[in-house]
Order: sequence, then structure tokens, then C-alpha cells
Amino acid sequence: MTDHFQPDARIDLHDRRPDAALALLEREIASGRYKGRILEVVHGQGRGVLREQVREWGRRSPQVKRIWEGEDYFLPGGGGVTVFFL
Repeated sequence: MTDHFQPDARIDLHDRRPDAALALLEREIASGRYKGRILEVVHGQGRGVLREQVREWGRRSPQVKRIWEGEDYFLPGGGGVTVFFL
């Protein structure tokens, strides 16, 4: 299913504190430029703090229609990426 997966856009949150990363993510999605698109969010694996906060934010966001967790869909980057369908 994911052999030829290509997101429409990517946001890289590496090296950001969780509060700054979430503020950036929220601002970008609120801008409307990603509406109806597939957005790959690169948060890295690390200890998983940012990954969990990004995914929780996505579950609560009315703009996010579906979430793919990278490790579940064998996406490049594995658990270091989350895909939002907006």
C-alpha cells in the first residue's frame, strides 16, 4: 500500500522543543495552505516525546481527517514520521 506513497508536503520539526514544534505545526496547518493535502510531519524518533505530542495534537485537530503513523505503514523514516491527511 505504501510502495509509492508520496506526501504533498513535508514539515520538519527536528531539533525543536515540543512547544515550539507544535506552535509551528498549528500555525502552518491553520494557514490553510495544506487543506485537502497529505502532509508528512518529520519529528524524529528520539525518546518519543515530540512524536506523541504531534500525534495527540493531530487526533484533536478538526483539520486532520486521518493519521498514518510511520511505523505502522512502513514509511521511510518509520516511527520518526507521522502523516496527516487534511
